[in-house]
Amino acid sequence: MSSIPSPEATLSSRAMLCSLSISQWSASKHDREASEEIAIHHGAQPDVGRYNKLLIPKETLAEVRRIAGEARREHYFMTLPWDDNGYRVLAAVYMEHTEKLREYSRQFMAAVEVFAAQFDQLVLESRSRLGGLFRAEDYPRPRQIRDKFGFETKVMPLPDANDFRVTLGDEEKDRLKRQIAASVEASLTVASRELWRRMYEAVSHLAERLTAYKVTDQGVEHPFRDSIVTGLIKLVDVMPRLNVTADPELERLTAEVRASLLVDPAELHKSESVPTDTAMRAARIARQMSAYMAGYQLAVAGI
Repeated sequence: MSSIPSPEATLSSRAMLCSLSISQWSASKHDREASEEIAIHHGAQPDVGRYNKLLIPKETLAEVRRIAGEARREHYFMTLPWDDNGYRVLAAVYMEHTEKLREYSRQFMAAVEVFAAQFDQLVLESRSRLGGLFRAEDYPRPRQIRDKFGFETKVMPLPDANDFRVTLGDEEKDRLKRQIAASVEASLTVASRELWRRMYEAVSHLAERLTAYKVTDQGVEHPFRDSIVTGLIKLVDVMPRLNVTADPELERLTAEVRASLLVDPAELHKSESVPTDTAMRAARIARQMSAYMAGYQLAVAGI
């Protein structure tokens, strides 16, 4: 088992931090009066529940929310965790990430325009739909509705312990450098664990689904979706560019997954032996990963 890799001094030149911020109008409103009326009607305390009004039919914002959800999933897939402030590590997939998020932004704002164009009519229809619960003040003004939506990415450099441009005493500089280096290493440890988790879950899921899959005289038992393979292919393709710590053990296992498990889904469906053989190989690799991850956790904990 290889030792846990430490961050390279040039890491800040190979990776950066990126955040994605998507804002949307909730299209719902807490109605205090209705909540109190319901509580009184049932003889309950006023604070036992909340009545939230759906100001417009939820399907009118379905496309906006779908695009936002896909953009967030793609952003999380192509980046690694860093801190609790919304920033994540973005490495060699910068151009691909930028192009994809730019396209999602375009789609998102186009869907917002479609929604904004029918907003007046939706508010008008809500008068009859909500009846006595309708309140005009619950809705943004038509000219303000677009301001309730936003799609923004921000990029900033990784902290670099050697990048000091302030006048400090040598002792204080050394202390701050050690503090920054320790913080970066701790964050990269979390990022590395995330990569192992992603690969382990994908390989384990493949093993479980293919082990359960059986073709009998009565038909197929426990069928699987092609996404168990296509999702793994996508992960294996991006893994080398996400491996910012250049973890050699992760590189080796990624290569083994690529060589052993990336089977054409059509072969899995039409062959009796391919699913069984692939499941056995996936289970073996998952066991290897599980053992390494256990050792990794102990090393991180200093045990």
